[in-house]
Amino acid sequence: MADQSSSKGATFTFVLGVFAGFAVLLTVIQAIWGESTINDPREEDRLKNKEEITAVQTALIEKMGLNDKAKTADLYAKTAASLKAKTPKASTMLVPGSPTQLKQLAEAAAAAPAPAPAAAKSATPPAPAAK
Repeated sequence: MADQSSSKGATFTFVLGVFAGFAVLLTVIQAIWGESTINDPREEDRLKNKEEITAVQTALIEKMGLNDKAKTADLYAKTAASLKAKTPKASTMLVPGSPTQLKQLAEAAAAAPAPAPAAAKSATPPAPAAK
């Protein structure tokens, strides 16, 4: 039995070594023959969009006066106070599959009138058409 567990440990170590060897081999191949830069044809457009968005965000932050740390802290304190002043209430949002939603579906199904039964088919077949 001791030989078998030792064999398993050696096999596991061998597999880890092979895995690590392939990782090193792949790293060497990528370093030698891999392309070092990624060419994105939309890079210029994305950088322009990023600069535009950053400029608009900076302007909004300045307009709101959030550049000053004291004003920002004061605004956060006011927001926290107004949130603490609100009383919690039950949410009207339903989670699909929740007990509340399933209960409402059952109540709606019970309250809905049953559909009228379809007209029963007659036992006699229709008469053949005249020629």
